[in-house]
Amino acid sequence: MKQLVIGLIILLSAACSLTNKQPARHDFGLYTLPTGTQSLEKSEISIDSPAWLANECIQFRLLYSEPTRLRCYSLDQWIAPPSELFKQQLQTSMNPTKQRLQIQLLNFEQQFDSPKQARVVLAMVVNTYQPQSDRLIATQIFKLEQTSASPDAAGAVLGFTQLTRQATDKIQHWLINLAN
Repeated sequence: MKQLVIGLIILLSAACSLTNKQPARHDFGLYTLPTGTQSLEKSEISIDSPAWLANECIQFRLLYSEPTRLRCYSLDQWIAPPSELFKQQLQTSMNPTKQRLQIQLLNFEQQFDSPKQARVVLAMVVNTYQPQSDRLIATQIFKLEQTSASPDAAGAVLGFTQLTRQATDKIQHWLINLAN
């Protein structure tokens, strides 16, 4: 009997170690400097986010069954909180600006309308200030969304990679239009 119990414990331990996978860690892919950028000067950018976005969780919401419950993928996560990844995206992809940017992330999640259909949603408020000043120049709300390539973590990662690049372009165009 004792040997049977020991054998069972060993079998269960082996089974647990086979299923105890480490989460895959994701970012937004390779960053490229904008064409014509001569220096690595960075714009002053700060990004704030709500407490529930201050972790590495890739979040999703099942709108069709529990729309008030936020969930996290267990086998996939970001390498850093979304605000840090997005800040890096902005600093490496935008042409430097003398204006100070303050961004408040409002939403950064994958939303499922059905088990087979999902979209990624990114919403933020962007404030721009005069350099070395607290004088507000302008405020803009950006809400971007797109259908996920697949209704899973891989679809969320790909969607957010594309969405953050679109957001970077939209912020850059908005700043250019403000200067004109």
